[in-house]
Amino acid sequence: MRIGTMVMMVYIMLYGASAPLPFAALAEPLQKSALQIETLSQKGAMESNRAVMGHFVQKVESTLREGKELSASQEVDAEKLRAYLNDLRELSKTKEAIETMYRRSLHEAIAASDKKRFEELVAVPFEPLNHPRMRAEVIAFYQKNYPDRSLKSIEVLCDEQELEAKSLQIAMEQELAYEEHLRTLKRSEVASVKKTAQIGSRNSVILSAADNGEGGYEFEAENLNPYTVTMSIDFESMNNLKTSSRLPLYVEIPGKSRKKVLELNRIVAQKGADYRSTYGWVRGSAFAMHNDSYTYALPFPRGANVYVSQGYHGGMTHKGLSAYAIDFPVPEGTPIHAAREGIVVGAEGSGRIGGMSPEYRRHANYVIIEHSDGTMGNYYHLKPGGALARVGQKVSKGELIGYSGNTGYSSGPHLHFSVSKVDPVSMRRPMNLPVKIQALEGIVTLPRKGDRYTVQ
Repeated sequence: MRIGTMVMMVYIMLYGASAPLPFAALAEPLQKSALQIETLSQKGAMESNRAVMGHFVQKVESTLREGKELSASQEVDAEKLRAYLNDLRELSKTKEAIETMYRRSLHEAIAASDKKRFEELVAVPFEPLNHPRMRAEVIAFYQKNYPDRSLKSIEVLCDEQELEAKSLQIAMEQELAYEEHLRTLKRSEVASVKKTAQIGSRNSVILSAADNGEGGYEFEAENLNPYTVTMSIDFESMNNLKTSSRLPLYVEIPGKSRKKVLELNRIVAQKGADYRSTYGWVRGSAFAMHNDSYTYALPFPRGANVYVSQGYHGGMTHKGLSAYAIDFPVPEGTPIHAAREGIVVGAEGSGRIGGMSPEYRRHANYVIIEHSDGTMGNYYHLKPGGALARVGQKVSKGELIGYSGNTGYSSGPHLHFSVSKVDPVSMRRPMNLPVKIQALEGIVTLPRKGDRYTVQ
């Protein structure tokens, strides 16, 4: 968060606060910058800016002391607070000026192919290096001039850029999956859509309308799938009609059910009325409330000892909405058991191939189980023919549902396990949820790479 924004927040909070505010915390974000800037000031590449950088470091130290004094005060001195907040603003401006100097110096080093100067500047993990454009320029120069990949600080940037590219690819695929189910529908098309409806296809969730007897229309959604979906409804055009519902409308449609979702009322009875509707849907519920008190089982046979190759907030692909997932590297053919009871709403075992490229994603084998609270348990990368559970089947906790494998977007044999719902912000992407898992060693709430657990 920018210092200027934080200062404004303090002004707003001051008049409603009943307890002392931690003023010192406002200056703490500058501490990290001060350490980086102090290190940079010792580099020859930044020699011409040394005085400005040194003054910034000293001013941060004194401002931190001011903040601590204000935090310790029983009563806030208005003049001291005003001066403190002004110092924070000025420090923020100085920091931005130093970052501009740094970027200029780095641009000059790259333009002149000055490797010594380049190495001095990138040796410190300064914030401007995280800017996408600056990072891309630095990586391009590094890859061209350092074939031995000898700079560890830039290797970190390369990994971050690769991870962001993968995360973006996943997000784009999720958007495309939603767009496949997005359609504009005329009333005359509903009958033909129903004729071609198939479970799992874009036509498996249908929005239809009928006259409401008062010159308007009543809309009904039908979900042919065995799983719950979140449907979005909007209108490209609406003539002489109104609705009391806020648009776009998002509504949960349980599996294999019909539901009245919306009504359009005619405004002027004597005038004609028409509309053009659009709707889309995604598997799962955005309105599901996860039972956080529930304790999941490890999805393996009792007594099995497994370890984690990627846990929550993992360094490879467990980021953003996919942060709360766990990868267990297990041999192909390892029995997979349900971590929680529920109804199987997705099962695929026809995939035969896998590899480290998004193009393999559609070949993944899986079992998906809908839980009683509306969340989904996802078990991915099963072996060919390895999905034993069948759609519609009720499974108990600990029941055998399949065998692990290496199908789909996968770097090696493993089980990818997560619990998800629809992201309530985008309303079109799955969002993983943190869960509690029972192991022989105790309850696990934050699985990390390298952890090893025994199935109880």
